[in-house]
Amino acid sequence: MVDFLNSDFWSKRYQEGSTGWDLGMVSPPIEEYIAQLTNKDLVILIPGCGHAHEGEYLFSKGFKNVHLLDYAPEALASFAERNKEFPKCQLHSGDFFHHEGKYDLIIEQTLFCAIDPSLRLNYAQHAANLLRS
Repeated sequence: MVDFLNSDFWSKRYQEGSTGWDLGMVSPPIEEYIAQLTNKDLVILIPGCGHAHEGEYLFSKGFKNVHLLDYAPEALASFAERNKEFPKCQLHSGDFFHHEGKYDLIIEQTLFCAIDPSLRLNYAQHAANLLRS
């Protein structure tokens, strides 16, 4: 069985360029959702951000409290190279299930489906804990 909760697994995928889930752009439904947001002060988490096209888009639209989280430091390094103005302190390398913080909004499209289905309830509970009331 493959251990998807392992940074080495994800790092290898980025090193090999084996990132078939990456659209190479903002996901159109997420772009539509972002377009209707008016509060630029929202503190936003994007777990399993990968190349973080959504994070790049949010930042370009004036959202300055965007936090990116991914197991693979290579994904975050690629993002940082493309977005030199993005605050490095808002790039988090690690396990979503051990991430701490408080956020107004969590946006993601692939992490939930990448984890083992037996962990999905834990995912939902942890996401709820990370969100402000």
